[in-house]
Amino acid sequence: MDQERSIYRTDEQLEAILCDTGEWVIHGESGQVLCFVASLQLAIARAADFTASGAVVVALTRSSPEIIVFPGQLHRLRTMLIGSNVVPLSAA
Repeated sequence: MDQERSIYRTDEQLEAILCDTGEWVIHGESGQVLCFVASLQLAIARAADFTASGAVVVALTRSSPEIIVFPGQLHRLRTMLIGSNVVPLSAA
């Protein structure tokens, strides 16, 4: 039996790939795609922008390798970035 790779990553694993280039998708309610961005750091910034404008962000995803970030983890990563003075610039 093949071992499946987890689509979930720890906060530390995600922190290590914040600036890596890859196609990240920000998902809203009902499967709506809110936007595509080129890094996790930009995805975190855009998700904050969407949330501030009243939109609901339900997940960030990357397809290769397959990764999913849910709102609780997204909040922790944003808090970590703010605390480390590496606040992502607004992509808006």
